[in-house]
Formats: sequence, C-alpha cells, structure tokens
Amino acid sequence: MLEKKIRRYKLMDAHRELVKQGKLLEAKQLLKLLRNGKISLGLGDADWAVEKLCEDAGCHISYSGRYYTATAYL
Repeated sequence: MLEKKIRRYKLMDAHRELVKQGKLLEAKQLLKLLRNGKISLGLGDADWAVEKLCEDAGCHISYSGRYYTATAYL
C-alpha cells in the first residue's frame, strides 16, 4: 500500500515537471494513468516517454501479443 502511494507521488511530480517543460501530450497521458489506474500506450514518441517514466517509477507494464501496445498499471 505504501509503495503504491510513493509511486503515485513520483508520477505526480513527473506530471508537474512535464507541464513546466511544455510537454503537454505526455502530461495528459500521465494524468489519465493517475486518474484511472491503468493506461494503454502505443508506438508514438509521447507514449514511449510515458512508458519510460512509468518504468522508472516502478509501475507494472504488460505488452500485447505483437508488442504494438503496452498497458501500464499504477
């Protein structure tokens, strides 16, 4: 439970930094993750950046059969 809260706070800090840097597409995707608890990511640059942030924060990431989409769970 505590690990999940720490992970959420790390992602909140990352969201604030993305907004400050003007990377609004990535910030929007990260906000969806924080609201819903999971998010599907495709092959785009913004999705890859969010996937990398989630990996660094310790989120569980699962990939589809052909690796076209990744689903990150909080």
